[in-house]
Amino acid sequence: MAENDDFFEKILSHGPSAGSVFLILARMKAEGRLNGVVRECIRFLTLYPNDVRLRALLAESYAEMGFITMAGTEFEKAVAIIDDMASAYRSLADIYAKQRRYSEAADMMRRYLAHYPGQIEALEFLRRMEAVLLPEEALFEVEAPVEDFAPSEDESEGALVDFASPTIAELYYSQGQVDAAIQTYEKVLSSNPEDQESLRRLKELKGMAVESPPDAGEKAEVAFPGRKERMITILERWLPKITEIKYG
Repeated sequence: MAENDDFFEKILSHGPSAGSVFLILARMKAEGRLNGVVRECIRFLTLYPNDVRLRALLAESYAEMGFITMAGTEFEKAVAIIDDMASAYRSLADIYAKQRRYSEAADMMRRYLAHYPGQIEALEFLRRMEAVLLPEEALFEVEAPVEDFAPSEDESEGALVDFASPTIAELYYSQGQVDAAIQTYEKVLSSNPEDQESLRRLKELKGMAVESPPDAGEKAEVAFPGRKERMITILERWLPKITEIKYG
């Protein structure tokens, strides 16, 4: 034990990083040396006052020693630091949304809202992300027969291509409708030629179309009868929600 003490003391006396301090003091705490942990935590928190790990380690040590009020004070400081850093969740949610990683964007915003549940803009952002995800989930979850909600004669694939968005294009692609996805991305770029991500994706899809055999679409339709019609119908049922996202 004395050798460990000397080893730890040498490390702690040579300006270690906050991460190294935490590892050493966590080891000391596991050995039951709570007084030493508290002493060193207080010392190094003067150097690293915003290190949540050290702050929480100090709070846990106080709690195990029976100093509940002091433990509560340190935990409150740790929580305040975490709350101050929660904006990173929101920023990452914005980035994921721009990359059309809607599920991950929604998850990040839920984490942000756990810290700031009253943020109206954040709640609205989450609602929009969840609305985007609903059509994708519906494509796989709706079990009713196709004829139960068959489209009317004037409802067609063209109607959805006219309502062009990258989300619609990717839904077409996910169902094997590469040509429809290409048409949709072309429509997107006709109204927004600066959309580099859509341009990149369009080039990828056109490459796939060239490589695919001419009868690939026919084989897919034989293997999944009614799949295309069903997809279009489900998408049309969710168009009002998608409209809110596009123009909201």
